[in-house]
Amino acid sequence: MRRSSRIRRIGAAILSSLVLVFLVSRGLAQHPADAAHPAEPAAQHAETAAPEHAEAHEAGPHDVHSMTPKDEMMAILEHKVENTTYIHEWPFPEIHLPQDWKVNVAGMTINLSPSRHLVYMWFSFLLTIVLTLLAARQNARSSVPKGFGNLMESVIVFIRDEVAAPFLGKDTARYLPILLTFFFFISIMNLVGLMPFGATATGNINVTAGLAIITFSLMLGGGMRANGVFGYMKGLVPHGLPAPLYIVMVPIEITGMFTKPFALTMRLFANMLSGSLVIGAFYGLIFGLDSVAVAPLSLLFLLFMSLLKIFVCLLQAYIFTMLSAFFIGMSVHQEH
Repeated sequence: MRRSSRIRRIGAAILSSLVLVFLVSRGLAQHPADAAHPAEPAAQHAETAAPEHAEAHEAGPHDVHSMTPKDEMMAILEHKVENTTYIHEWPFPEIHLPQDWKVNVAGMTINLSPSRHLVYMWFSFLLTIVLTLLAARQNARSSVPKGFGNLMESVIVFIRDEVAAPFLGKDTARYLPILLTFFFFISIMNLVGLMPFGATATGNINVTAGLAIITFSLMLGGGMRANGVFGYMKGLVPHGLPAPLYIVMVPIEITGMFTKPFALTMRLFANMLSGSLVIGAFYGLIFGLDSVAVAPLSLLFLLFMSLLKIFVCLLQAYIFTMLSAFFIGMSVHQEH
């Protein structure tokens, strides 16, 4: 009974953390049209666009009859990573997303319309909830974990003992739910990008920035909670230094405090974006060289890179989780 109650508490904590992570990432996920052309109407942009670009867009990323091999390859690469207002996979028709979800707040117009990456982040969010609840239900019904529930519990124990505990110590239980949320949510977002018709939401810098901001907030909040506001600020620099060195050390340490979430943002974003580009390049190479002869070799490398990216998806989720635990632990336990 106690084990079942503990599983429910962990599940509830992970669910609440997942909602927090999702909302922050959603808030930073810019609408692609507004981000690219904030003051220019879409119709005007279409009229002033270069003719060759307009033809490429109309032809789609797979129409080899109306595009040069070079344009065909570039269209495929862009299709793998761009954040569009529609979802399209050849030969299926385009699914246009609503673009009128706008609200006015204090005289500012905020566009809440969904984009391609946002839709796949929603899908990953729901899939994470379903999988974690399924594992929790299996483990609650059985005294001995088995099957999928056993797999999930093994991952949870690994994150707790090998990732969180070494950096957080006695505060492991406090931050474990958010760390587990990071790992599962990022893993699923990464893996969804490998699915047919999928897109990698973590290849969008707004999503990775939202995740990093949560880590940064926990660094500040956890550090101030454990050491006090002034104690935390005082602990940013080593004690016992000669007075003149503080003039140099204080700006360096403050800059380093903001560099940590920036590194988290860029590491995850760059790795997932580059993986999508490499896979798209091997696929687009067939069209770029305009030769069927390269297809067998290109598809062989494409298969290898896809299998390698499965490992990279899990690895990047692990690295983000580990670095988050490390940065939070540095803030909470400044004496170490």
